[in-house]
Amino acid sequence: MNWMEIIGAHVMWKQRLTAFLAGQSTEELDPETIRLDNRCALGKWIYGDGASMSHLPQYEDVRGLHAQFHQYAADVVTLHLAGNTAEAEKLLHGDYSRLSEKLKHRIIGLSQQVKSATDGIPRF
Repeated sequence: MNWMEIIGAHVMWKQRLTAFLAGQSTEELDPETIRLDNRCALGKWIYGDGASMSHLPQYEDVRGLHAQFHQYAADVVTLHLAGNTAEAEKLLHGDYSRLSEKLKHRIIGLSQQVKSATDGIPRF
């Protein structure tokens, strides 16, 4: 698991959404797909191999924040597609940005807990 790539991919969403709202993106964003928190690398880990780490203190926090992150991103797109770009921008630069920053720090914490939990485990 490359935690820095995971963080980078989620940080890039703000740039993608900003470009989308500004009409500077040719990307077609589907809110229903974005809303799914089990499709990106982190989501696949959370609901797949990472489930074995669910006992770690940061795991459930990351899982919940990650689901909310995808919900907010989908809401930004939905608002924009409905012609309410001002509200989309307000969400993007408000709640979405605060949650994204919190998620980033929690992912770092979880990565450290995972490393500690797996140190000393033989790898074949």
